[in-house]
Amino acid sequence: MGQAVEPDAALQSALHALLTGLAPRAGSLAVTIFGDSIAPQGHSVWLGGLVTVMQQFGLNARQTRTAIFRLGREGWLTPSLSGRRSYYCFTPSGERQYARAAQRIYAPAAAAWDGHWTLVTGVGLEGALRDELRRRLGWLGFGSLGAGLLAHPQMPPATVQDVVRELGCAGQVVVWRATTALDAPLVELVRASWRLDELAGRFEQFITRFALFDALLAGVRVLEPRDAFLLRTLLIHEYRRVLLKSTELPPALLPARWPGHAAHDLTASLYRRLHAPASAYCQRALENAAGPLPPPSSAFFARFGGLA
Repeated sequence: MGQAVEPDAALQSALHALLTGLAPRAGSLAVTIFGDSIAPQGHSVWLGGLVTVMQQFGLNARQTRTAIFRLGREGWLTPSLSGRRSYYCFTPSGERQYARAAQRIYAPAAAAWDGHWTLVTGVGLEGALRDELRRRLGWLGFGSLGAGLLAHPQMPPATVQDVVRELGCAGQVVVWRATTALDAPLVELVRASWRLDELAGRFEQFITRFALFDALLAGVRVLEPRDAFLLRTLLIHEYRRVLLKSTELPPALLPARWPGHAAHDLTASLYRRLHAPASAYCQRALENAAGPLPPPSSAFFARFGGLA
């Protein structure tokens, strides 16, 4: 019989330090796990198995169950019963929201810009509805130009209209396309309105945290599925948190050597190394009403321009 290979000590130590430093919140981490792992592998999951997996991230059963209940109340997740077991999956609204964010998270590369902007403004929107519209459009990469005007250089107006209809405020929101000259005043307006210096710092911190693993994985003989799942989840969780606080801008409007591009490339590289053993761990550790989670769907392998 072959000799068992011990888990790589350096990788284990780095993972422990990463998890300790990040200390993810249960609710936000659960959304990451549902979007990154569960949705493409069978859609739903037994709550008991999810509780056990979340313990790997330092979250106890009470924290996980409370977070899942809140996500259900907020419209992200919906439960179903099979026997005495509870299973959870995204609601249609939750699935749409994550799918829109996923278009940015797992994008193959920055798209070419045609010089047009999608602009959005609310007519009399106030309070929670105004804030929710800004939040959801922020996830799509919209930035604020002040006076209630939101702008995006890539987003199709139809996607915005879908969000507006979901919120029930179609009669109070105007969406249109416009163009302007690519000149110094525009570049300066973008830098100030989108707080690019602050965003660059967030991307640089992300790179500092995860670049170590690019080198560590190159020297690992056998990558434990559990370690791959932990690292893949934390990678996407942190990339999602940084990316969805940033605005999607074309290279022409960004400073030279923009760290967001390096963060994307690092995420894609690590994800390609981690996806197979991480998905295998999900099949082993999680289940839905039909049994162990199945392998990822074919659409999963289109992430980052192709995982094969």
